Amino acid sequence: MSGATHTTIATWVMPILSALQPYSDGSKLLAQVNIDSRCIEDANQRIPIDKMTRLWRLAEELSGDDCIGLEVIKHVTPTNFHALVYAHHASSSMRESLERIKKFSDVVSTAVRIEITETEENVILSWHMVDDISQPSHHAIDSFMALIAIGGQQLSKEKSNPITAVQLTRTAPKDTSRHEKHYNCPISYDAERCEMHFSQQLIDLPIPTGNSELVRINEQVLTEYLARFRKNDIVRAVYNSLIDLMPRGEPTQEKVASQLGTSCRSLHRKLKELDTSYKVIVDETRQHLAMQYLKQSDLSITAITYQLGFLDSSSFARSFRRWTGLSPSEFRNHQ
Repeated sequence: MSGATHTTIATWVMPILSALQPYSDGSKLLAQVNIDSRCIEDANQRIPIDKMTRLWRLAEELSGDDCIGLEVIKHVTPTNFHALVYAHHASSSMRESLERIKKFSDVVSTAVRIEITETEENVILSWHMVDDISQPSHHAIDSFMALIAIGGQQLSKEKSNPITAVQLTRTAPKDTSRHEKHYNCPISYDAERCEMHFSQQLIDLPIPTGNSELVRINEQVLTEYLARFRKNDIVRAVYNSLIDLMPRGEPTQEKVASQLGTSCRSLHRKLKELDTSYKVIVDETRQHLAMQYLKQSDLSITAITYQLGFLDSSSFARSFRRWTGLSPSEFRNHQ
């Protein structure tokens, strides 16, 4: 899979923009990394990992903060991760919470697989990259691990820190005190993989806020959410690939399949299983973007023509009239 295929939940963008308010306008930042501002408040939307990685990189550059992930978590709200936070808080023990985080980690990102292993003294939560192409920013992992640490410390019945050690693949920041204060345990940098170690003595203690009915409801919501986005994941991947390829010319199925790391035959089969086709997705993508560009930009008709991968303006005009019954100019004048 490519970076355009792996995705993260769109609402993850909101706390990043909040943290960057002192440095730049949010809409300008989104435009720089080609993220649609209309989708970031909708937890049902997904954003390609490569775009999120560019946003995190830009966040560090603008802020000059090599620990920007720890700043971003100050702006996180429970709804930024759909129902996952609510399910976490309703868990009966820290072990149950970690198992739930593993089970539903795709809600946050499909580029990372979470595993749980055990030793005599610790339960170890570890992060494994799904492939070498679309690795998320270390700031994203910093943030997510830090949120889990906060949750573990808040839920601990004994008000003791259940985390005994942390390993991070990132290099040590210039100032390590923020990580030390946050985790309050030994931290290793430049590690082979990211890990959080939880004490066996504390991980099974009951959580006072545990509520099995709330767990059931939120797990059902999360299960339905994952089922929806996984079913449409290949369609979304084709859509994202088309947006990337269309400004370079006619986006052939061969080019899209190659970018997605699959064959034309396999892509055709997967789309057919979803009762759609490459031709339909191209047509719908062009229609959606054409109307968006005509409504919300000052791009000329000629510029939009080539932005959508049409060979000439007459081809674009014929397609647009088929979609709307109007020419592109008539449509723009009606707005």
